[in-house]
Amino acid sequence: MPEAVFSKARTPDSPVAPEITIKGKVTEETGESLPGVNVLVKGTTTGTTTDSDGNFSLVVPDNSTSLIFSFIGYVTQEVSIDNRTEINVTLAVDIVSLSEVVVTGYGSQSKRDITGAVSTIASDRLLSTPSTNLGQAMQGKVAGVNVGNENSPGGGVMVRIRGFGTVTDNSPLYVIDGVPTKGNLNTINQNDIESIQVLKDASSASIYGSRAGNGVVIITTKKGKAGKPVFTYDMYIGTQRPGKLLSMLNTQQYADLTWEARKNAGAVGANGNPVHAQFGNGATPVIPDYIFPAGAMEGDPRVAQDASGKYINYSNNIDAADFNKTKWLITKANKSGTNWLDEIFNPAPIQNHQIGVSGGNESGRYAMSLNYFDQKGIMIYTNFKRYSIRANTEFNINKKFRVGENLQIATTQRVNQPNGNSQESNPTSFAFRIQPIVPVYDVSGTTFAGTRGTDLDNSRNPVADLWRNKDNIQREVRLFGNAYAEYDILENLTAKTSFGIDYNIFNFRDYTIRDIESAESRGSNSLKTTNNYEWTWTWFNTLTYNATINDIHKFNFILGVESIKDYYETFDASRTNFASDDIENRYLSGGTGVQTNNGGANNWSLASEFAKVNYNLKDKYLLEGTVRRDRSSRFSAANLVAYFPAVSAGWVFSEESFAQNMNTWLDRAKLRVGWGQTGNQEIGFYNPLTIFSTNPATSFYDLNGTRTTAIPGYELTQFGNPKAKWETTTSTNIGLDVTLMNGKFDVNLDWYTRNTTDMLFPVAAPLTSGVATVPYQNIGTMRNRGIDLALAYHGQAMGNELTYNIEGNFSTYRNVVTKTNGDANTQLFGLNDERIQNFIVTQQNYPISSFFGYTIDGIFQTDDEAAAAPVNNLGTNQNKAGRFKFRDVNNDGVINTKDLSIIGNPHPDFTYGININVNYKNFGLTLFGQGVYGNQIFNYVKYWTDFPTFAGNRSTRMLNDSWRPGKTDAVLPQLTSSDQVSILPSTYYLESGSYFRFKNIQLTYTLPKGLVSKIGMSSVRVYVQGQNLWTITNYSGMDPEINLRNYTSGNDRVGGSFQYTAGTDRQLGVDGGAYPAAKQYLVGLNLTF
Repeated sequence: MPEAVFSKARTPDSPVAPEITIKGKVTEETGESLPGVNVLVKGTTTGTTTDSDGNFSLVVPDNSTSLIFSFIGYVTQEVSIDNRTEINVTLAVDIVSLSEVVVTGYGSQSKRDITGAVSTIASDRLLSTPSTNLGQAMQGKVAGVNVGNENSPGGGVMVRIRGFGTVTDNSPLYVIDGVPTKGNLNTINQNDIESIQVLKDASSASIYGSRAGNGVVIITTKKGKAGKPVFTYDMYIGTQRPGKLLSMLNTQQYADLTWEARKNAGAVGANGNPVHAQFGNGATPVIPDYIFPAGAMEGDPRVAQDASGKYINYSNNIDAADFNKTKWLITKANKSGTNWLDEIFNPAPIQNHQIGVSGGNESGRYAMSLNYFDQKGIMIYTNFKRYSIRANTEFNINKKFRVGENLQIATTQRVNQPNGNSQESNPTSFAFRIQPIVPVYDVSGTTFAGTRGTDLDNSRNPVADLWRNKDNIQREVRLFGNAYAEYDILENLTAKTSFGIDYNIFNFRDYTIRDIESAESRGSNSLKTTNNYEWTWTWFNTLTYNATINDIHKFNFILGVESIKDYYETFDASRTNFASDDIENRYLSGGTGVQTNNGGANNWSLASEFAKVNYNLKDKYLLEGTVRRDRSSRFSAANLVAYFPAVSAGWVFSEESFAQNMNTWLDRAKLRVGWGQTGNQEIGFYNPLTIFSTNPATSFYDLNGTRTTAIPGYELTQFGNPKAKWETTTSTNIGLDVTLMNGKFDVNLDWYTRNTTDMLFPVAAPLTSGVATVPYQNIGTMRNRGIDLALAYHGQAMGNELTYNIEGNFSTYRNVVTKTNGDANTQLFGLNDERIQNFIVTQQNYPISSFFGYTIDGIFQTDDEAAAAPVNNLGTNQNKAGRFKFRDVNNDGVINTKDLSIIGNPHPDFTYGININVNYKNFGLTLFGQGVYGNQIFNYVKYWTDFPTFAGNRSTRMLNDSWRPGKTDAVLPQLTSSDQVSILPSTYYLESGSYFRFKNIQLTYTLPKGLVSKIGMSSVRVYVQGQNLWTITNYSGMDPEINLRNYTSGNDRVGGSFQYTAGTDRQLGVDGGAYPAAKQYLVGLNLTF
């Protein structure tokens, strides 16, 4: 406990003087001196501040009764003078001010007074789980927050709060030190973060109006504290390793499967055996010595060698026109099989270093940091680097006027590999598709091998593609922060102005190198350079008034205005036909082929006014109300303005008389009720406008008929919709906060419902209207209902030498689209540019992004069983043993497209997380796990690995679990070389996505203070850590933690026909070969001195 120490008392018979001098020293509980502490004679304006060593000297009137010691972040202490001339004081850290104050919209308030649904992640929890981006830092730590990670270095992250409220953009609004953004979180350094608050319901978030429809994440960075300069160095280094990879066939297994499939299909030659360019035409397949030339064996003159061992007919620089005439990229067969996934996924290093300094006094404080982060990817030739510098300062110009700034400059660079969750062209897809007989390199050992040969399919060498892309770097420079000023007009009335800036410069060079080893080779090279920049400024001004009446009534008022302006500009240019692929030659001027260029610009603005009031009666009855008016340039003048109100109330019923007999175990209990409205304006920049533009390729015409001149013309490129209005989400929240057993046990429970009306999405236009972009229209509604539960237990034992905290969270939501275009039969399909089309649908009375396809009821075991089943008209000869048994959904006796239905759901039944923190003396242990239950994954990888659509590699599942006579437990149809029906979207692709992952284990040791003080330090902490070490799941893919996949196109059924439209968050739960999460093994060090 803090204590005041008195000495040098005056004796009663000492002479009384009009004034006396009191000296002393102020320290904190650790014994460190506290400079800049205010020392004030109670009831007067007489005072001073402590010097750099915490000492003070103050002349006070002889009749003074006490001194008041105050300092930011510490408990104010009043000390009686009692005729003393020396007073030494120890100030205690204000735990309430540090951990119980929550930053909310345009201000802060005590956590005890919160009436909305707000969750907090403190810096100590971030320290125990270092992450590469903020999304990962939040995963599993907050009830109601779902996070999807792209997993590649510098990859994207998707955060969804309490489900999905729209079919457009469901990303929350991020507010960093008062500056709003929806930009790239990878530029934000986690070590700079003091706390994260998540505003989950409308009563807490509606003060942000139209940008808060999907929740708000408020991030506060670290600020300086008065005192001597404190220097810190934080670092970790480690290695990352791939987790589970797919089980694919080796060369012999692939050959055997090919033979069985061709025999079953009757694809045989005159001798009754299959015919294959590589494996021959015998009764069993023969693995050749060479695959290029196809099927060649040693001794073949085409692969002859001279006396020095050089292949006579080899060339690694063949002109495409002469290929296969005189020279070859001679390639040996990999008879044991190339494990392509092992070739592209390898261990990789990761490191992070940060230097920080903070300090100050009562007049000014500062916190500065330098950070370097470097992550190589477990996929070869992937990498992300970040350099950042931050400076946060605040100054007291006088007792009434304060200024400050929070500023970060960051630069990042990332190797831009096509490693997203796309099933067609990412390196992972090529790795499980390319045949195992193909080696990485041809006989030269340095030139890549490939599929340019007969019966080798059309996949590409993923090692080659990754190597060729390794110098395609995207770079970003970002300036982010704000400057602010505060002035106390009256004792309880404060004015604040803040100007924020978010400025981004983006540069990317994409060079495509020619190749000749692939079946679908690139015979030319090209370069495309892209330069973008975007700036957003935010300026808000507020008046805040606090009042207390009779220590019973407490009021807080906030009035404010805010303006936001955003401008984005892009330019790109390309050139083909470069004489050399050398990196020194990769400039537009180095090409001699076709030149193209393109550019554009967009801007939008928002003007707002808002008000907020909080009322606290006897610390027992709480009331809060907010309202915001937004005006957005994205809407027409007729619908420019929208209002977003909210109201909430709290009742601390543990303070009531009826609860007093429970005070032996009930510390505090609060009931919360909130209602409010938020909005969504993410509909593009110019939705009200019908736009015409000019394009030489499509709108110029040779009116003179000379074929040498063209008259510029204009074409319709966008339909406008001036009637579009704001999308509104109305939410109701009922919550309960309980603390039990002297603070040992905390319970936070929330039930909520969110209803979105006037939901905006682009409605497909008739095909006769042309190819112009369709506008957003208000034609849908959506509902989410759910529960958030957070539990925490804090304990200690062994004389307080052992302390432990156990925290858990659980959340569930139920999403349903309640209206689409006023027609229950309207279907919004999420994917139309895939091999499997229209297998994700958003439809009335179902969740967003439901899976759509056929239901498989097993496999026909006999021809008689098949003959008795409904006729399958999806293909020929489908009613026979060994084929999928399709369900006749509409019971019309025929299997056709009318039997398509919603077959699955990517949304989990619930998500959960658990965090255990144990400290014993100087040792600490943190365990963190996170999971989901009840969701389904559409495993698109099976399209390539489990069916004979293409001639690429197959999964071991296809070899072992395909139907054969007597194998009644088969899950796949009989092997065949041609099957265009089994590949249709069906329940076969669906798997349970449930999992529990041990996300983080950290063991720490803090050196004794007596030891580290001898070397001039105040703290030394070392740790070892593992991330993503174990995963419990039944999912057969590489990683059940599938990113919330989003494409940019859809295919909607309107009036009985399919039509193109744009859309997002309508393609969830699809695994197309996603980049898997890496296992990380880290060693870290934290120094303070």
